[in-house]
Amino acid sequence: CSVFVRFNSSHGFPVEVGSDTSILQLKEAVAQRQGVPADQLRVIFAGRELSNDLTLQNCDLAQQSIVHIVQSPQKSNQNKDETEDNHAGSILKASERQPESLTRVDLSSSILPSLSAGLAVILDTTKNSISLPSEKSGAATYNSFYVYCKNFCQAVKPGKLRVRCAECKQGTLTLARGPSCWDDVLIPSRIRGVCQSQRCHGNIAEFYFKCGAHPTTDSETSVALNLVTVNSRSITCITCTDIRSPVLVFQCVHRHVICLDCFHLYCVTMLNDRQFIHDLELGYSLPCV
Repeated sequence: CSVFVRFNSSHGFPVEVGSDTSILQLKEAVAQRQGVPADQLRVIFAGRELSNDLTLQNCDLAQQSIVHIVQSPQKSNQNKDETEDNHAGSILKASERQPESLTRVDLSSSILPSLSAGLAVILDTTKNSISLPSEKSGAATYNSFYVYCKNFCQAVKPGKLRVRCAECKQGTLTLARGPSCWDDVLIPSRIRGVCQSQRCHGNIAEFYFKCGAHPTTDSETSVALNLVTVNSRSITCITCTDIRSPVLVFQCVHRHVICLDCFHLYCVTMLNDRQFIHDLELGYSLPCV
């Protein structure tokens, strides 16, 4: 397989790797190609710096993922020992407070109801062994986001959460903390970090989404569907009473859950009956069933 490397936020190139390739080996391959020392390179992916001992599989780097590699400033010989000690200490401290990878962030608990009324009943998973339908589109193992892919798929697909510097628009920003709710992702300037690009002093995180069903370029983004989520609590659809995944969660008091097939029929019916409601902030919308 291969990953696409963006070097120093400028030119990019593919690097042939294996799933068991370490980050150190990736650095060495890029260093040989660029003619720079490997120990000056930093690998950044999905809002965090990757340590040398990790493998690409550990980092959830799928086929043709885009990683950013930046070259650190050259150290002077006079303070070499001191700076190396400080650098090692800073790496240790950074690893202790390293935010969780964006590839494993799950915000479904902030959307799904903890208690439900009516037909949207949470089943006792200790007594019921339920196997939810799984996507077979090549999405990441740790998927909890869904997007509308408007270009290639033109359908609802598993999504990938990514982050970039709000100033230079490069994916070289390392996060101070990961998002804990959808507001952290959707509302600008909620989370800060440090942009590792040379000559950029940006510190504001800008989140965006990509389709997880196929390889994408830097400019290809997809619309986040923050009310569509994996049905991690095995909640029945309020319309057909089946347990499906993914589902849409209405923003009513009871947070009723509906499967996407039933929601599609609901939308078509309401559209034909001209029952969409106009909201000054949201535009045209639908009430809970």
